[in-house]
Amino acid sequence: MLLLSRLPGASLLPGYFPLFGVVPIAAGVASALWAARLFARVGTNIIPLTPSSALVIEGPFAYTRNPMYLGMLLALTGLAVVLDSVWPWLVLPVFYAVIRLRFVRHEERLMEATFGDAYRAYCGRVRRFI
Repeated sequence: MLLLSRLPGASLLPGYFPLFGVVPIAAGVASALWAARLFARVGTNIIPLTPSSALVIEGPFAYTRNPMYLGMLLALTGLAVVLDSVWPWLVLPVFYAVIRLRFVRHEERLMEATFGDAYRAYCGRVRRFI
């Protein structure tokens, strides 16, 4: 994203408005760290595409099934705002597509196979991202 922000292109935000990107960066990092701490607390694996030993449904997982990925998206969004260029915004849909197609889809199948009805009930209550 930093390299993309150096490409020629118009500034999108006037004055100090790019500094508002710090808010989604902080929220994204906080969400990802909170979720990672919950994984560590229950002793389940944080490595993508590997089996989990516990179904974590508290904390940020009560609002989104993927708070770590959502946190990454928020942080990237904030970075795009801070960089104040049109080019970094192109990274967001690509990142979302890779996360959704390469990781989330496979992780959801693995979670369903591991936790069955409990995971299906959780999916019925909590949205994938927001």
